[in-house]
Amino acid sequence: MKMHTMIRCLSAIVFSCMVLVSFTPVHAVTPDEVIIGLNVPLSGPYVLQGKDQLNSYALAKEEIDAAGGILGKKIRFLIADSKSDPKVAVENVKEFVKQGVDMVTGGSSSGVAVAVSAYCQEQKKLFMATLTYSNDTTGKDAHRHTFRETYNAWMGAVALGRYLKKNFPNKKYFYVTSDYTWGWTTRDSMKRFTGSEAASDVLIKLGTPIDSPLYRQAVQKALDEKAEVLVLVLFGRDMMAGLQACMELGAKDKMQIVVPNLELNMGLGAGLQANAGILGAMPWYWEVPFKYGFEKGKAFVEKYRARFGTTPCNGGATAYTNLMLYKWAVEHTKSFEPKNVIRALEGHTFVSLKDQETIRPWDHQTIQSVYVVRGRDPKQMKEPWDIYEIVDSYSGEELLPNEKENPVKLEPLES
Repeated sequence: MKMHTMIRCLSAIVFSCMVLVSFTPVHAVTPDEVIIGLNVPLSGPYVLQGKDQLNSYALAKEEIDAAGGILGKKIRFLIADSKSDPKVAVENVKEFVKQGVDMVTGGSSSGVAVAVSAYCQEQKKLFMATLTYSNDTTGKDAHRHTFRETYNAWMGAVALGRYLKKNFPNKKYFYVTSDYTWGWTTRDSMKRFTGSEAASDVLIKLGTPIDSPLYRQAVQKALDEKAEVLVLVLFGRDMMAGLQACMELGAKDKMQIVVPNLELNMGLGAGLQANAGILGAMPWYWEVPFKYGFEKGKAFVEKYRARFGTTPCNGGATAYTNLMLYKWAVEHTKSFEPKNVIRALEGHTFVSLKDQETIRPWDHQTIQSVYVVRGRDPKQMKEPWDIYEIVDSYSGEELLPNEKENPVKLEPLES
């Protein structure tokens, strides 16, 4: 089966499974419920990442409700398709607000995250961002009502830059970049920390059809320039199409392929041969808790597999953690009031599915470890999900920008 056909089939299957449960209207919200809005991609280039998030939110909800809920309230989800479109996502949140939402979370596009963050700030609603790696989310577009548990482009680029400088010194780079905030900030961070500021760059619009000639044209340009390291700043279905173009043109045999932000579903969707040997960074991978002995992470992976017959991705890990962080903050303050929850989360240190993390109080970016991974040769895989090997790891303290490098000034909280 050709790559574009396989991806369309996967997306269709995922969407058909979710559409039955995702648009049920919510009526008769009671005082015994806490309302959480899940604004996730159920269609478009990031649909598989949306499914992973929904699965993880479901697991977290089951655990929380079984333990008595949040301050005695059971969770009610409002679920909407963001389509990875900022305008659509904001309209979804407007509907959530009408229905009395207490907290908004989810998403796989930084464009969506930035837009939703701004609207939630306006409405004084808490937003726990999920799969968003743009520096801007907790940088120039940061807001007091938004928190990001996952890492940012800067952190991944510092980790990858150190690994690449050590193992691929003085190489010629070429970039293929998704043309929106995540792509731009990731490319710029990668150029900065690999010393490849002068490298050529081709922009590709988010959601460009998988059978578009633009992917092949971009990779061919890298070949024509005799690049030695090709950085695909693409995500989701777009990344799968980019890797397929590399396979078709033989680029993998001529240069090192780097995908700055890797994710399990992307690697599986691209195909095992296409995924083998590529380098990237991750804030979490299912193998991390087993390799380093993180018991909560092991339990999460095992529950996820037992329930869904597959393995969670890093976006799913963030989704699960977001709900658990929200529960902790509400119960710590004995209040659902956003300003009280915000104060509790600022500076909070916790352990979730890996090692210790801390939420910085001044930009709401979480300090956490980052892993450099390489795609495994299919012959070395021990199970179907064993597609990456961890080749290096770094602590968050050595990766994050400081206050001078990220001069954020969050809004004051109302008294």
